[in-house]
Amino acid sequence: MASALQTLPCFLRTCQLSPPPRPSISFPSSSSSSFSRTSQSNGRFVSARVKASSSSSATAADVRELKDGIAEFYDESSGIWEDIWGEHMHHGFYDPGTDASGSDHRAAQIRMIEESLRFAGISEERAKKPKRIVDVGCGIGGSSRYLAKKYGAQCQGITLSPVQADRANALAEAQGLADKVSFRVADALNQPFPDGQFDLVWSMESGEHMPDKAKFVNELVRVAAPGGTIIIVTWCHRDLGPSEESLQPWEKELLKRICDAYYLPDWCSASDYVKLFQSLSFQDIKTDDWSEHVAPFWPAVIRSALTWKGFTSLLRSGFKTLRGALVMPLMIEGYQKGVIKFAIITCRKPPE
Repeated sequence: MASALQTLPCFLRTCQLSPPPRPSISFPSSSSSSFSRTSQSNGRFVSARVKASSSSSATAADVRELKDGIAEFYDESSGIWEDIWGEHMHHGFYDPGTDASGSDHRAAQIRMIEESLRFAGISEERAKKPKRIVDVGCGIGGSSRYLAKKYGAQCQGITLSPVQADRANALAEAQGLADKVSFRVADALNQPFPDGQFDLVWSMESGEHMPDKAKFVNELVRVAAPGGTIIIVTWCHRDLGPSEESLQPWEKELLKRICDAYYLPDWCSASDYVKLFQSLSFQDIKTDDWSEHVAPFWPAVIRSALTWKGFTSLLRSGFKTLRGALVMPLMIEGYQKGVIKFAIITCRKPPE
């Protein structure tokens, strides 16, 4: 294992990410057939991979095994992440062409939150700012605490990891936010909240873990208040072309290797999410490809893993974390070849 980790710097020298920028896209909120399959979504509604993830072929035992794997992975890895990278367990947002070696990566993670809010058009006016927020896949609560402080909002976070939930609550107490934020172990596909409770439904890099994307979206929609905003920031695969039924075999194999290490089910595209929200008649649906803005992130994570502190922490953390570290170069390869996209999808629930 150690010798394998030592090969990563060689790989890094060949992985300069520069995916071409593209403009953000807004979509009609109607679910009518006026949305063309050859329009800017550049793909079909649901790829073969999404169909598989939503079908009965994924048994209850398969889903339980996936959820257990996710919880155990984050139970093992969250401590080392916090120790090296801090309380925000997500990508940073960088200007294109940024020299990652000189970047303030923790500041870039805060910027990811701010850019997501800006893209979604979240108001900071006192009367319009969100007052009730849910953080779906909250990690150790970094986004929740940031949003609670920014807006003075009440925020609830859910995660499959008991270690994460305990740490998130401990950090809230330490930061004087225990009256504003709380965290619990819960399933994003069966959330423990009543209908229409939250002004802002926030999912920062958790959608990729969801075995049933349609059910995931339906739960986000259910807990959103009328007029509330949903923000999903997630890993996707590229949109399919008009003549494509699925990804290429080599693309599927690349994603499978990543899925096996990070406990991910089948991937979908950003256009798949768009069509799901269109089918529910949501408004102000927008998406953008931020791959170029996260390009410095994975090389920086790998470099941190190859420091003495990072390396020794990896060896102590357990097999699942170490296996995840070993496939980090595949994330770079996926971005470089255009298979993996870092996407944001935002929309608004119609008012009553």
